[in-house]
Amino acid sequence: MLIALILLSVALIIQTIYLLYYKKQIKDIGNQLSFISKHNSFKFIQTQIKPKEISRLIDLCNTLLRNQRELNQEFIKKSEEINATIVSLSHDIRTPITSLDGYLQLAKRSEDVKEKTQYVMLSQTRIKQIITLVDELFLYTKLQNPDYTLELEPIDISNVLKRRLFSFLDEFSRNGDEPDFILPESSIYIAGNESSLERVCENIIRNYFLHGDGALTIRYEEKENEVLFHFTNLLKRSESIDFARIFTQFYKEDPSRTNHSSGLGLSIVKSLMEKMNGHVYAELKGEGFRISLAFDKTEKEKMR
Repeated sequence: MLIALILLSVALIIQTIYLLYYKKQIKDIGNQLSFISKHNSFKFIQTQIKPKEISRLIDLCNTLLRNQRELNQEFIKKSEEINATIVSLSHDIRTPITSLDGYLQLAKRSEDVKEKTQYVMLSQTRIKQIITLVDELFLYTKLQNPDYTLELEPIDISNVLKRRLFSFLDEFSRNGDEPDFILPESSIYIAGNESSLERVCENIIRNYFLHGDGALTIRYEEKENEVLFHFTNLLKRSESIDFARIFTQFYKEDPSRTNHSSGLGLSIVKSLMEKMNGHVYAELKGEGFRISLAFDKTEKEKMR
């Protein structure tokens, strides 16, 4: 009987010590969490001796802390991008607005009809630039929504590209270099969205006028299940390209911003291509800069 009482007492003492130790561990975890929260610390919870249950609790707490820090870093990154976007757009929009106001003031003061007309025409050019910037911003914002989809149908991409090229006849004429293009004689259908394809082609051609030199060359390459269109041109001597960032938003080769570009053109191209299950890439081919569009071919009847 005595031995049983002694064993029971020892067991109670051990249990009491274990409970006190357990309580101390919980208190220590609480203190560490409080310190991390109060000081926004990057520390993780640590203990020297960890019972199985305490060890699991610490692992879960550290996982939550790790996830929270990743979210915080992502939030900081997004905040920096938003701030950079606001600065970029405010500059891009303010510049043509400022010159627009100047041209209108000059038109108002001028008594010469010819001179007044010239200022009004320059003002209209600035208005078009502002509309283009705002339009690109709205489209870019829509494309960032993962739920935004395009209605796809069989499109003859050659016809779309030819229409876009012909719409730039005046610009090519002023530039002095006619486009050099060889497109398929027969129709090549891809699963796409016509207005989005037009926007893709337009943005690439506009990018050529902003940064390219020499003639714009367009070639197509047909594979078994894929068709590619390559847009190639020389670069201006002052241009340098970061290929890792060329399709990211607000990237500009021209840091001086003298061309009134939003920096969204090629980012929109990339997003639209992805929405149409295609892809776009850029590379240097000899002395030429090349942007390539790649689409999966489809049969017209299959999508009806």
